[in-house]
Amino acid sequence: MREVHMMDEEVLFLKDIALFKDLPDDKLGKVISIVRKVTFRENEIIMQEGDVGDTMYIILDGTVEVAKSLVLGNLDDESTEKNKVFTRLSGKHHAVFGEIALLEESKRTATIKAVTDCLMYEMKKDDFLNLAAKDYELGYRILLNLSRIVSARLRKADEDTVKLSTALSIVLQET
Repeated sequence: MREVHMMDEEVLFLKDIALFKDLPDDKLGKVISIVRKVTFRENEIIMQEGDVGDTMYIILDGTVEVAKSLVLGNLDDESTEKNKVFTRLSGKHHAVFGEIALLEESKRTATIKAVTDCLMYEMKKDDFLNLAAKDYELGYRILLNLSRIVSARLRKADEDTVKLSTALSIVLQET
């Protein structure tokens, strides 16, 4: 009975995550069957910018920091640390990261470090693709949601690029 109750709680948790939006409970149960719980200690690097990855994470508990290089090229460790943008994600907000790894094995676009001890679900690309091949509707819905997430990020990145370009243009005109 306890195992069923745990599964119900896990399904309820997944319902609040945009990647699994509008999936019925039985489909969410299938997702639960392919994830595994992993822990990361405070200050542990979860993924490194530039490394190839095939894993997505969902934060259940804890907080992580997202760091992205602002400059290109080889910098020493001290300069690299000074050239980062930081964002924090937490389990309170049902944060997901690394989801592009479900689509392709590509280089990570940021470094993720545990700020606190963290408990997460880990989903491997191959496990997701095997599940999607067995249940086309499930795969379709998750990929549709992932497409919406990526599309929204691209729109925001485009808007940010326009703002930064405009600001740079104004600064350059003033000099």
